[in-house]
Amino acid sequence: MAEIPGYREKISIAYPKLSRSYRRVADYALSSYYEVAFMTAAQLAYFVGVDTTTVVRFAQRLGYNGYPELLHDIRAQVRAEIYAAYSEPAHEEGEPVGLFRQRIARDQHSLSQTLVHNPPEHVARVAALLRMAPQIVLIGEGYAHALAEMTAQQLRHVGRPAYAAPSDTARLSSLLAVIEPGTLVVGICCTAYGREVARAMEFARVRGCTTLGVVGNLASPVNRMSDLLVFAPAENAGPLPSLTALTSALSGLAALVDQDAAAGGEGGGEVVALVYEFLVQPDAVVPEDEP
Repeated sequence: MAEIPGYREKISIAYPKLSRSYRRVADYALSSYYEVAFMTAAQLAYFVGVDTTTVVRFAQRLGYNGYPELLHDIRAQVRAEIYAAYSEPAHEEGEPVGLFRQRIARDQHSLSQTLVHNPPEHVARVAALLRMAPQIVLIGEGYAHALAEMTAQQLRHVGRPAYAAPSDTARLSSLLAVIEPGTLVVGICCTAYGREVARAMEFARVRGCTTLGVVGNLASPVNRMSDLLVFAPAENAGPLPSLTALTSALSGLAALVDQDAAAGGEGGGEVVALVYEFLVQPDAVVPEDEP
C-alpha cells in the first residue's frame, strides 16, 4: 500500500503552481510549523497577512477537506519530532556533545527545507536567470558578505564576470552609480535584516538590472526586492544564524553556472589554470585570447 504523503510533501508538489498569497501561507507552515500547530486558521491568516478564507482554501488546494485536517498533519509532524528528540541519548544542558548534535541536526533540517522551498521548476527559472546575465554582482548583508565573496570567486573560476559588492555604503554607492543595465544583482541575507541590501537591489532595478534574492529568513526586505527568490533557512536556537543552508544554496547556483560553462565549451577553469601558471612561472608566456 502506497504511503500517504504528509503536508510537507503535498506543499512541495503544489508549490510551483501556488499563488503568491498561498505561498506565503506555505512558507510559514513549513518554516514555523511548531507555531502553526497551535494556531487557528484566523491566527495563521493574521501572521502571514492574508484572509482567513485564503488559509482555508490553501488547505483545500493541498487536498484536505479543510484547515482542521491540515492542522492534524502538522501536529502529527510536531509529535513525531518531539518523540524522536526524546529517544536520543540524554545530554546535560550546555554539554558540548549535546550542543554540537543539536546544531548539526538543525542544519540537516534546514538543508532539507531548502529542497522543499526550491522545487525543480523553480531552480530551472533561477538557472535561466543566471544564464542570461552578462555579469553578476553579489551583495551580502552582515555575515553573508563573506558568502558573496566566496560565490563571486567560484563564478569567476568558471569564466563568468562576477563581483562581490563592497560592504561599506560609500564604496557600494560608487559601484551602483556605474552598474550596467542587464546585470544580475544577487542580494544575500541570512537574517530578518538587510535593508541596505534591499535598497541597493531597488536602485539596481531602476537602472534596468534583474534581481535574485538568496535569503535565510523570509522576513528580510530582500525578499520584496527580488525577481526570483531562493530560500535557504538560516534559523538557529542561539543568536548566531546558521550559514550552512545559505552556503549550500549559493554553491548550488555556482554549480548551475559551471554546468552551463561546460556544456558551452567555455572552459573558464582552464583559463584560470593558464593564468595561474603564468603568475607562478617567470618564463611562462602570457596566454592569448581565443579568436
